Amino acid sequence: MKYLPRLLGLGLLSILVVLLAMSCESTKQATNEFGSPNRIKGEVIAKPESRQIVHFTDSSTEYTTPRSELAKAFIRQFADGTVIDKIQVRKAPAGPDEPVSYYLIGMGLRNGMFRAMALPLTTGGDNTYYLSPNAQRYTISGQGCPMCFFNFENGRIVGTTCGEKVGGSTCDLKVDTNNSLFSSAPTK
Repeated sequence: MKYLPRLLGLGLLSILVVLLAMSCESTKQATNEFGSPNRIKGEVIAKPESRQIVHFTDSSTEYTTPRSELAKAFIRQFADGTVIDKIQVRKAPAGPDEPVSYYLIGMGLRNGMFRAMALPLTTGGDNTYYLSPNAQRYTISGQGCPMCFFNFENGRIVGTTCGEKVGGSTCDLKVDTNNSLFSSAPTK
């Protein structure tokens, strides 16, 4: 009988330890208020809805999203029969005091007419660039022009130029405030 209080105390202590251990989920990731995993200190923090597109190294450009997937996404974004056959990330010309900016550009044809779309990328640091759904969408539609070009000023798209001026040929620029390149429904 003299060991009963000790055994009872050890039993209760064991039960408390087991219950405490069961209440802790060691495999659960910590999340922030948006439901995204918390990032490790020093890691680049991108908005949860942003999509990593490209990473530049000293010697190459590494597409972190495959070009074939980008082409399909551009086709869905156009949603009008435009077929995209060329994808590129282009550094926008800027002045010496202007920040460097890059654009994701998809080019192709619709009914034999030139079409292109450019979306500005945001940097996550470490030469990695992301596409945000809040990024503006610049769309060129060529009429009688075999190749249109975006005109840049201080790292921003400000207009278009037709590669070969033929009577009546134009390159029309439309600017939209967002994009749905990687969502299921296109934004018109």
